[in-house]
Order: sequence, then structure tokens, then C-alpha cells
Amino acid sequence: MALKEIPFYNLSSAVGPGCSNKRTDVMLVQFFLHRIYSHPAKVNKPAGAKIQINGAFDGTTATWIRHFQADIKGQGKSILADGRVDPVQGAQNGRSSISRTFYTLSWMNYGHWHRYRRDHNCLEENPLVPGDLKLELSQSEGV
Repeated sequence: MALKEIPFYNLSSAVGPGCSNKRTDVMLVQFFLHRIYSHPAKVNKPAGAKIQINGAFDGTTATWIRHFQADIKGQGKSILADGRVDPVQGAQNGRSSISRTFYTLSWMNYGHWHRYRRDHNCLEENPLVPGDLKLELSQSEGV
């Protein structure tokens, strides 16, 4: 289940190869990737197929996650480029206590907020967000 903690959106479980890939968690990751790379200022877009916001973890989603992590790392920023997006748990300032790098999800939240500040705090009102994800985000508000 995807969770909303304004202004930070979290996952209930990891998204990536060999992970549980819960439908709405995958949708949240796909939504962030779609929006970040749809922004006109973002020129380093992933090659290949466009990402779909459908909640199914597939090869395209895996490619986009890896691209995002390589993109952030290529900017000299701290991120573990392992092809997965983990929920942020017990992090200090968005950093993992194990790898000491910023969580991929922290960078996704920041990337979306940085480009779409007006609607970041209310994703459940965004027409691109699928109904199942909107429902979970609205139910988790303030949790």
C-alpha cells in the first residue's frame, strides 16, 4: 500500500526485481518517473518505451528506475544505484542507515516537488494518478 506523509510519499514495500511490487507502490514509482521525465527542463530522458502508470512492474519500469538512479548518480549526488526503490524507514534526512546514501524514493519525492510544487502535496487530486492510488493516498493522509 502506498502511503502519503505530506509532503513525502512513501511505499509500504520495495519496488524492483525480486521485490513484492505491490500494485499501488509500483504506481507511485511509475507516476514519479513519468512526471519527472515529462517536465520540459528534464533533457536526459530514458530511451525506449514510455513508462505506463499501471501498477505492473515490468522491464520498462526496471529500465526507468535504473536510468533515474544513474541520472542522479551522474549528477554527483548520493544514491544507491541498485535498480530498486525501497520504502524510507528510520532514515536520517532521507539517508539509508546501511548504505549511507539517499534513498531513491527521497530523490523521486524531491524531483517531483522541485518541478511540480503546486500539486506535490495533493497527488490524489492529479488526473494522472490512477484511482486505486488516489484512494490509498487520500486514506493515508495524516497517518
